[in-house]
Amino acid sequence: MRLQAARAALDSAAGDVDAGRAKGHDGALLARRVRSIVADAAEEVLVLADHGLGPGPLALEEEHARRTADLRIYLRQHHAERDNAALGASLLQGNRAPW
Repeated sequence: MRLQAARAALDSAAGDVDAGRAKGHDGALLARRVRSIVADAAEEVLVLADHGLGPGPLALEEEHARRTADLRIYLRQHHAERDNAALGASLLQGNRAPW
């Protein structure tokens, strides 16, 4: 479900970019919203994979452990709650994009 939501957000954002509706402030809001949705989906998939696979692959499969660690580092570039709070504050101030 999370991956489908992320894909839908990316598809919708691509349409907005292609149509010229993602410029300036609206584009920044769109980018923050999509980044948050995708980061949330990726983090949830990591948790579900960890639960489903158990500790074995992380401890015994170097390639899996490396990819998982790399993804976690990449996801930390999204500042989660801080970025979500900034998006929410912007929306509360009336800076609403058309989506």
